[in-house]
Amino acid sequence: MRLYRMELYKLMHGKFFLAGLPVILAVLLLYFAFVNVGDERAVVNGKVYTGYEAVRENREITKEFTGPLDDETAEQIIEKYGFPSQVEEYYGGFRDENYLNGFVTEYLGNGYMRSWDDYKVSTELIPVAQTDLGRAAETSGKEIILCYTKGWSVLLDTLQLGMILGSVLILVSVSPVFAEERQCRMSALLFTSEEGRDRDVTAKIAAAFTLTAAVYAAVVLSVFLSVGAVYGLEGGNCMTGIVAGSLNPVSTVTMKPVLSFVLLSLGADALALMSLCAVVLCVSAHYETLFYTVAVSGIVWVMPLLIRILFDGLGYVVMCGTPLFLVMTGVLMDIYSILFIPAAVGTATLIFCTMNGRRTYMLSEGGR
Repeated sequence: MRLYRMELYKLMHGKFFLAGLPVILAVLLLYFAFVNVGDERAVVNGKVYTGYEAVRENREITKEFTGPLDDETAEQIIEKYGFPSQVEEYYGGFRDENYLNGFVTEYLGNGYMRSWDDYKVSTELIPVAQTDLGRAAETSGKEIILCYTKGWSVLLDTLQLGMILGSVLILVSVSPVFAEERQCRMSALLFTSEEGRDRDVTAKIAAAFTLTAAVYAAVVLSVFLSVGAVYGLEGGNCMTGIVAGSLNPVSTVTMKPVLSFVLLSLGADALALMSLCAVVLCVSAHYETLFYTVAVSGIVWVMPLLIRILFDGLGYVVMCGTPLFLVMTGVLMDIYSILFIPAAVGTATLIFCTMNGRRTYMLSEGGR
């Protein structure tokens, strides 16, 4: 335990980690404040609300209609707020909508909005049963629930960015675990007995995974707290497709409750960061300088993106199990029906790289 605490203290007091963790949390907060909240807009009874005021107003007006969505409810919403119709150049949405009439228009209106110069203003409602909403309800056997779910979409978006930033932090912070000691010629002096080497390596690996878990927890906690405080997290039983804006009556994942999809995303994120930590440990055990460890680990991390561009089919499915792709919401939705393959790839990467890194360092010249 003493060795573990020493290694953990050394990793968490590294200059990059001490500066990097506050920086990525600050970047997340700025992104949330200026990109997510800052882009909010709602028009209610002719009055324009923006930013946090728009979120608060949308949440307030939605309370009146929260519950099962049917034709009568949709008609009441349009009767009260009307169909949105104002279009502005280079803005891909109606400028005079709020959450309620925007939702009803998107799913039940007879118009469309593809871009600012390709749209049709809705003039009447289509019965729920004749829309994707109705078909999804029929297929899933569940009611369509109208609720303010913007918080869940913002959470998934912010969480994805947080995990990418966290991956960069882990990549650099874990790289010194083995490489730095060999670079400084210290490994040969540490724990010269067989038992000492074994405990030392175990402590280093445990400390690296603990740091990774701390980064994961910090990102998840900050995202949930910020989104919950501003948007709220109502509507966890609503369909994922409604939250993600990609409802498809033939896609299983889009009809799952968004809360269950978020939990799945959190599990995939944890696997992604832990497998990335294992990859960096493995690379660190093979190289004797910190620079090469960081460089090679970075290349290994982004390489699946190039492979994804060049190959399709099975190659894409396998690449979806790598740390870079496992944190992406869109990828999880694409591969949901065959998620066991990427999960197996991620788990195998975690186990193989951890064991290979351990064995390599134990057998290296510095570790003998």
